[in-house]
Amino acid sequence: MIDELLKLANSKNIKIEVFIDEDETVDIETINDKLEKYESSSTDSYRIKASYNNKIVTINTEDISNPETIINNIINFSNALDKEEETTFARNIDIRNNIKEKEVKDYKKIIDDLISLNEYKEKYPNIDNINMYYTDKYNKVSIINKDAKLIDTSNINYIYGEIVWKENNINQTGSFNVISLEYDFAKIEEKFIEMVNDVKDKIKAVSCKTNKYNVIIKNSEVFKILSRYKDMYDAEQIRNNLSPLNKDYNKQVFSNKITIVEDPLNTSLVGTRIFDMEGNATYYKELIKDGKFITKLYDNRNAIIEDVKSTGTSGGVRNMYIVPGSNSYEELIKKMDNGIIIDSLEGLHAGANAITGELSLQGAGYEVTNGKINKALKLIIMQTTLKELFNNVIDIGNDLEIFSVTGGSPSILFNDITIVGKE
Repeated sequence: MIDELLKLANSKNIKIEVFIDEDETVDIETINDKLEKYESSSTDSYRIKASYNNKIVTINTEDISNPETIINNIINFSNALDKEEETTFARNIDIRNNIKEKEVKDYKKIIDDLISLNEYKEKYPNIDNINMYYTDKYNKVSIINKDAKLIDTSNINYIYGEIVWKENNINQTGSFNVISLEYDFAKIEEKFIEMVNDVKDKIKAVSCKTNKYNVIIKNSEVFKILSRYKDMYDAEQIRNNLSPLNKDYNKQVFSNKITIVEDPLNTSLVGTRIFDMEGNATYYKELIKDGKFITKLYDNRNAIIEDVKSTGTSGGVRNMYIVPGSNSYEELIKKMDNGIIIDSLEGLHAGANAITGELSLQGAGYEVTNGKINKALKLIIMQTTLKELFNNVIDIGNDLEIFSVTGGSPSILFNDITIVGKE
């Protein structure tokens, strides 16, 4: 059907390109010692980009069975547009297509593994409920036009776990997630035990006094902040004054300890992709180097506007992370001596202003005294700005972890961060 669509477009003098996103997934859910769901599914979606009479039209659809309808829609949509635009179309680039078959998994073993976590109720009788979710996702993306055929594949394992802990008529919920290229039950079990111990502590959590503290933000929560601001390097956002870095290109914006990279060709990470949504080759790049903002990101449209090359980031960054340091998480705690660990941040949509960089986020974690964890904390709010936070870096941990195809982070030790408490 793609060939028919391309042939029909060519006969109408329409330049056309199809981005195809194919997913095959297996979803498993267990509740305590029971299998709740075991489903397999497949979905295909298409993003059609077309140029007709110098008008650019994009159509997103899940059905390309009627090429004539699609072509007529392109003509009608383009005729309704006033603005002419330039664009580019994918060409075969100097990379090999990355085509891998879906890995065969032993789903019965995975189900048994997830159900086996119910045995922890014997050791921790306060666990009232255990929900585990597993997804095996095989993804194939292709870009096809008359000059190119690009293909990339990935196979990723997603795990999400949640428990309810009951103690003295109080319910405390805890959760964790793991994303990986290989199914690794040992890591899942390790994360599960960490979650259980954290929930056990947090049910007795208290607040703290409002003050400025040395603060360790755990890797998962640093990544939440990075992810919230993942568009701040975007050239269009900067041009329209919609980024906290809109006046800072080629300037020092963070501590010289901070280097943020995009590493999309790293095959050991889950966000590997050899081309972006417009067929541009991806490549390793430093966005922030030693605290200096050195790379703006461009899709094709904005590269044409500013007369530069695309950065291969159409569709978003992949495998973006802060370059880790040399100290372990435990060494960061000793180095902090006295302060607060934040291992949970909430409210990033409302509490992290994507334009100004202001941060006011509800958190939870632990108080540290003389280099040792003292007590669990809740009902605290971290108030700072993106620039203040990443300029107040004491040290960066070596515990880099990837949390999504977008990327990840190590844990970081900061100084003089305002924490608002209830005491």
